[in-house]
Amino acid sequence: MKRSILSLMYLVQGMRKAGIDVDQKLQSIGLRIDALDPASVIHPSLEWDVLKVIGQDVEPELGLWIGQHYTLAGYGPLLMLLVTCQNIRTVLEQGIRFQRLTHLTGQLGMALSVHEAALCYRPQNMNTQLGLMLAQSEISGTYKFIRDLYKMMGLSSPYINVELPFEQPEDLQQLQVYHQYYGSNVKFGAPLASFWFEDSVLDVKIPSADSITFNLYEAKCIAELERLSSDETVPSLIQRVQDYLELQSGSMPSMAETASALNVPERTLRHQLLQLNTSYKQIREDIIKDKALRLMEYNEYSIEIIAELLGYSEPAAFNHAFKRWFGRSPRQYMK
Repeated sequence: MKRSILSLMYLVQGMRKAGIDVDQKLQSIGLRIDALDPASVIHPSLEWDVLKVIGQDVEPELGLWIGQHYTLAGYGPLLMLLVTCQNIRTVLEQGIRFQRLTHLTGQLGMALSVHEAALCYRPQNMNTQLGLMLAQSEISGTYKFIRDLYKMMGLSSPYINVELPFEQPEDLQQLQVYHQYYGSNVKFGAPLASFWFEDSVLDVKIPSADSITFNLYEAKCIAELERLSSDETVPSLIQRVQDYLELQSGSMPSMAETASALNVPERTLRHQLLQLNTSYKQIREDIIKDKALRLMEYNEYSIEIIAELLGYSEPAAFNHAFKRWFGRSPRQYMK
């Protein structure tokens, strides 16, 4: 199942604000995160390839800082769905139901005890440095989302006891950082992350509740899940290259940059594409041709802007390429 590009974008923004020079790592694989379309999607295998590049040599504990910079902005239909729920119980249920529309790579759930309830989160991977960094980021970001969501709904945030699936830091200064963010009662060494609160909170009414708006955005969230689920199969090498290039805006990355992003030796990529009766140059050109037609069909951009968006230094070069592809100039095509 493909995922929203928002997850990767939020992680990069958080890494930037945490002082990590992530843009230099992205440049090594030909990616410019600011040029990505927030509405685009990415296959998990490609996303993981990119994560391995940007997460290299990043200490897992920095994830605590990274997640604090995640925001609610960009979650569109899901955010509107949550703030129009009838009560907090429904908010949690819908958040769990549509978790695939969030930044999370692990699994959300709920837990109940005698007088308490909890939103729980099980990270996808805790066995590698990258997995631990992502877990730290996503748990920290989820805690921030809870507090930000309460503010957006016009409610006072309840007292939350936090349990974390990490070992307690031996360094007292680092331990203090956790206490400052999660509170003095944070517990370490739990099997998963849990945010506990009094179960009476589940019945708290939401001031912005609206059943008509809720139904509207529920339908939108269902449609988005269906869109992301449209390709559940493992992508072929050609599809992986296409998916990577499809994310780009402006100048397309070189084959060496793409091979690095896909974690495939450049020589191997060239040979395997040849075995599949195609080439990197052909795939890249097909993507540019498709993007050119889509941009022209919007009827919102001049030829000069389209040429720039496609990475051409001069409109004349785009005009020449377009005429070679379609037998007509861009202006003749738009008439």
